[in-house]
Amino acid sequence: MKSRSMTVRAALAGSLGACLCCAPLAAHAQSSVTLGGILDTGLLYANNAGGHAQWTTASGQLSSSRWILSGQEDLGGGNRAIFRMMSPFNIDNGHGPGRAFNVSYVGVANDGYGTLTLGRQWDSTIDFVSGFATNETWAGYIGAHVGDADNTNATFKVSNTVKYASPTFAGFSFGATYGFSNQAGDFAGNRLIAAGAGWSRGPVALGVGFVQADRPDSQPAGALGAPGAGIFDDYSNTFSNSIAGNPGDAGVQRQRIWLAGASYRIGTFTLAGLYSKTQYRYLDATALTLDNYEASVTWQMTPEWLAGVAYIRTNGRYSGEGTAGAEPGWDQLNLGTQYQLSKRTTLYLIGVAQQGRHAQAQIYGVTPSSTRRQLVATAGIAHRF
Repeated sequence: MKSRSMTVRAALAGSLGACLCCAPLAAHAQSSVTLGGILDTGLLYANNAGGHAQWTTASGQLSSSRWILSGQEDLGGGNRAIFRMMSPFNIDNGHGPGRAFNVSYVGVANDGYGTLTLGRQWDSTIDFVSGFATNETWAGYIGAHVGDADNTNATFKVSNTVKYASPTFAGFSFGATYGFSNQAGDFAGNRLIAAGAGWSRGPVALGVGFVQADRPDSQPAGALGAPGAGIFDDYSNTFSNSIAGNPGDAGVQRQRIWLAGASYRIGTFTLAGLYSKTQYRYLDATALTLDNYEASVTWQMTPEWLAGVAYIRTNGRYSGEGTAGAEPGWDQLNLGTQYQLSKRTTLYLIGVAQQGRHAQAQIYGVTPSSTRRQLVATAGIAHRF
């Protein structure tokens, strides 16, 4: 979900100033600074949101509205200094997430040795695996797996990170991320470790990834945002507490996510699949495992017009005292189409239907249904600049 942007350059012998938010923005001949972003909004309908039908405006359903500022400087010897800052906002009311930038990092890149960055950024699985999920391509945020427990929506970013991404060797690349706890005497209190790898050649693409978050909501200064920090920062979802519900003792001790995806292009069709396993171990000694299976077909009908369909099956299993062997499950159908009015402006229509098995329906980002079924549709426009 990258945007086409305008590039600000200065290569004149005299001085050249550019104004951004009343501050000068300058660059030299061997460097560049790019200002861009995405504006995305539309209408959303839910047939059952807490027992009622609902019509709302919906900011950022296909891709979150945001400002993006990035740049690089040639350091010589094939080395480049790079940076990126992203500031999301709700286009419908102008509100931000409570922090100036949701992504902010700086680092050094070399075509032969790879890229090393430090700051707040995505974990490595987003780079290698999430693109096989339809919610990250054409089905929007409502198309995520239940609760986005496997984080394919990149619901949580990672603070205090050191991240490495390798060059591509014969189609193969890999990366790793470490998010520090920033807590004296407690290296594991809200830290995150992630790794991923991918390979592509011709019509075939493969990706795998792993994430481990230790005591992710134990203290706010660590790798993941603490509950209440803001809508874009919270480490919270449908499954962030044990169903045993022991007061003050039901948060997450450890979360692990395994992901594997693949795709194959056949002419104008792309077949894709994604498997993810998410394991929660709670502080009250209970546990939850979620297995997601997703299969999709995307059809590029014309250069401007795309359509897709996906089926997702989620199997859940609780264990431990007080969970009574609960095994919730969900079946979900994603449908979507996009039409590009230009290289920067896209119209989209997305529909998601879900049915719970021993569980209420709860399409991501929408108030859960009062029954086992829920239908959500959204139509909107996204403009990249």
